[in-house]
Amino acid sequence: MKLKIKTIYTIISLALVTVLTACGDGDENQEMGSENENEDTQSTRTYTDSLDREVEIPEEPQDIVAINYFGELTALGITPVGATDYDLDKYEDEVTEGIESVGSEEADAEKILTLDPDLIVVSDYREAEAIENYEKIAPTVALEFGKPPLEQLETVAELTGREEEHEQWIEEYEADVEEAREEIDPYVEDGETAVVMQFYEKDIYMYSTSTFPTIYDAAQFEPTEEAKNITDSESLSQEVIPEYSADRIFVMFADTTAEENYEELSEKSIWADLPAVQNDKVHIVDNDYWSDFNAKLMKWQLDDLVEKIKE
Repeated sequence: MKLKIKTIYTIISLALVTVLTACGDGDENQEMGSENENEDTQSTRTYTDSLDREVEIPEEPQDIVAINYFGELTALGITPVGATDYDLDKYEDEVTEGIESVGSEEADAEKILTLDPDLIVVSDYREAEAIENYEKIAPTVALEFGKPPLEQLETVAELTGREEEHEQWIEEYEADVEEAREEIDPYVEDGETAVVMQFYEKDIYMYSTSTFPTIYDAAQFEPTEEAKNITDSESLSQEVIPEYSADRIFVMFADTTAEENYEELSEKSIWADLPAVQNDKVHIVDNDYWSDFNAKLMKWQLDDLVEKIKE
């Protein structure tokens, strides 16, 4: 099926966003519209997103705005035309070069419109009104929030027609995992347990083990029984920390207050007496890179984990 989706969405958007329609005369716009109809005609297919919406999307989208899932897209070799500052500020220049900012966490619809995307990718936790506004600009697909990273990568690959790139990424990652296991083997005991604790302001959180495939699947640390029972997230009081502890603890600080809270806790016996502390098996990891669960960062996490364990 052929459909001039970019042209259609652009015409709709231009009628809605008046600040962007005040330039150019009628003859020029008519001529440009005719040219765009020729350039932007492409094959489409119907995609059912996580909100059970049927969205007509390009077979091979070329100009994607990544309001979410930047890591998955770039892992598959896709360079979005636009992304939020959240991602652009996190990744190195070689990844973000040439990608336009569409604003902070809540993307600017007018800025997105200027990029003339043929697909917008968002997470389904976003407000319905925001998704509706994006839909006026270009086909907008909402994907399920909170999927395990490798499942999410597969979903994005299917959405964008990058199944071959997905297979290649998996092959490379599996090779990296084998190499990492060999490197840490002399430092890790058989059956060694591990947990991840995130200090957030005055609170301490633990998350489902599926959140950290680098630790439990790649490095093959065992989760404790308490960690296995966490299905989403759980806030811990300081008093129960010994019950949730493990042979090895990975610690993240979400903010300055959290780091101060950790420093205070580390001086108390309830923390200092933990086996992981006594055996020098507590690792401070970067919250920005370890709390963002996507395939792009999984390789970074793998390298970081090896480095931390070998220190």
